[in-house]
Amino acid sequence: MLARGEFKNRKSRPMRKKSPIGPKKRVLILRSGALGDTLMLLPGLAALPNPVEIFVAGRLPGLEFLKPFTSRCLDYESSGWHRLFSENPEPLPRPPWPQADEVIAFSAGPAGRLQPNLEFYFPHAGIHLFPAFPEQGRDLHVALYLAQCLAEAGLTLNPQQAFAVAQQKALLNPDSPQSKTQTLVFHPGSGSGQKNLGAEFWLPLIKTLGRNSGPFKPVLLLGPAEQAMRPYFEKTQTEHGAQIVFCPENPDLIETLKGAALYIGHDSGITHLAAMLGRPSIALFRNSSVTQWRPLGPKVTVIEAQEPLDGVMDQVLWMAQSFLSKENEE
Repeated sequence: MLARGEFKNRKSRPMRKKSPIGPKKRVLILRSGALGDTLMLLPGLAALPNPVEIFVAGRLPGLEFLKPFTSRCLDYESSGWHRLFSENPEPLPRPPWPQADEVIAFSAGPAGRLQPNLEFYFPHAGIHLFPAFPEQGRDLHVALYLAQCLAEAGLTLNPQQAFAVAQQKALLNPDSPQSKTQTLVFHPGSGSGQKNLGAEFWLPLIKTLGRNSGPFKPVLLLGPAEQAMRPYFEKTQTEHGAQIVFCPENPDLIETLKGAALYIGHDSGITHLAAMLGRPSIALFRNSSVTQWRPLGPKVTVIEAQEPLDGVMDQVLWMAQSFLSKENEE
């Protein structure tokens, strides 16, 4: 992982001294990542003053959830964006990006062609390059790190305050009344198999909670990463009794999560989304950093899934009943 300084010592246009980015400025933020990576921008974006025009280029589906906090979101994988990484940049009659006074880019690898190409395509803009994540092993949450980078680039925000608000408030559902549907939502996967507990953990968990949680009906949420698990859960559906929802579009995904009296999942993008929607969430962490990736929201409990798994199951069942008791009281 690169340190910040590695982006600056380059034989290209000298980095100008950073000054506050004032009102009526147009700021382009580049961050290409999966759902959870993209959502980590939200605390910083939500804290920015309205007069600044913010454009974010990233990847779907996470990009959709940034729209309320930006002037415009742009699909990083649409035509033309690859020019930012080409060896021989050429002028474009209609570039896919807007004009910008400042460009803030988060790069997952060496800056390579990105910095000189940004200087080529945005000759009058301030260019601010940062690694996509904090250094490995550093005790710093990714969302707080990104907010610090935005502030370092000159945007007006207090990173610590923005991060604190994200832990206390449902950033993606601040004022809407909660759905009264009675569901328990389980998401048994993530983008990395190393972070996942197997079906032998999830099947008895779903069965136990589904049978002992009164009116709350189990819903099994599966995405593209869980394609291989789908036949198993369909075959055992008579055992676990859960409704299976596979690869819902964003509106249906949001409705499924908003209707959850309780959500249980791994360290995944869907888990981050449920937490930011304010749903009571149990996040199971295995082989990933709680410090850097703890889901942000007002009703989140993290359980580190260490062996033996019987102990993990007991913790999840106890915490689930605690959450559901509170939901019944409300």
